[in-house]
Amino acid sequence: MDIKQIRYFIAIVENHFNLSQAAELLYVSQPTLSMMINDFEKRENVKLFKRKRGRIIGLTYLGDNYYKDAQKVLSLYDDMFLKLHDHSKGLKGSINIGIPPLILSVVFSEVMPKLILENPGIQFNVKEIGAYQLKNELLVGNVDVAVLLSPTGIADNLVETYEIQRSELSVCLSPRHRLASKKVIQWEDLTDEQLALFDPSFMVHHLVLEACERHQVRSNIILTSSSWDFMLNSTKINHNVLTICPKPITELYQLKDIKCIPMERPISWRVVLTRLRKKSYSEIEAYIMDDLLQSFFK
Repeated sequence: MDIKQIRYFIAIVENHFNLSQAAELLYVSQPTLSMMINDFEKRENVKLFKRKRGRIIGLTYLGDNYYKDAQKVLSLYDDMFLKLHDHSKGLKGSINIGIPPLILSVVFSEVMPKLILENPGIQFNVKEIGAYQLKNELLVGNVDVAVLLSPTGIADNLVETYEIQRSELSVCLSPRHRLASKKVIQWEDLTDEQLALFDPSFMVHHLVLEACERHQVRSNIILTSSSWDFMLNSTKINHNVLTICPKPITELYQLKDIKCIPMERPISWRVVLTRLRKKSYSEIEAYIMDDLLQSFFK
């Protein structure tokens, strides 16, 4: 018998062998119960029930022992699932998670609130700082889990990394900007253009500057900020300003009066979940890391 059939068997006994009553409680038909009993007894070559004129009237000696064992199995099965679903509620403690503000709003806007609500016994300390600065926080042990951009710049033997989202950076500007008519923007198009860029605590800042140097583009950064919406608004106020942002922002939010154009040879925006390699992790660290990964790899 599988667990469903064990439930059927116990229900028959507990309803004093009244198949109609048991079937009603189980939301199945009486013939289904009769067929299950007959098939099992025939297949296993056993008799679980006493019968009189074709009607079940009680349990045989073998059936009585099987009933006692079935009760134990069902109790263990139900207890196993109860522990499985209630395990997180029993966990108590704290965990430090570092997430860049941009990634928190774009990638984790639903994941983190759900995780916090489902684990009332765990204190979540979320550090909102740029990925470039967050890398150092992870290395010195100030955060247990960090959300970074790949490549992280950290040796593989020091950390575990799991990619949870992949996209690219695109150019955002006013429809009145001189480059707005282009379908694709080349790196050389950006030479001397007025650029609003994430501040140096953000990995995007360094990725853009490295790309400019690689493509021999003379950058003209007129402002830096930790606020992506402030930078986008700056392109509305000054039609000569452009900014470079992760594509998911442009897909997630309706940007009025702003045009976003893909780049030739774009910079990859690969978000990774990272933690230091250790011989062992606390129960909370292991549980939360697993839960976060499950959120992205269902």
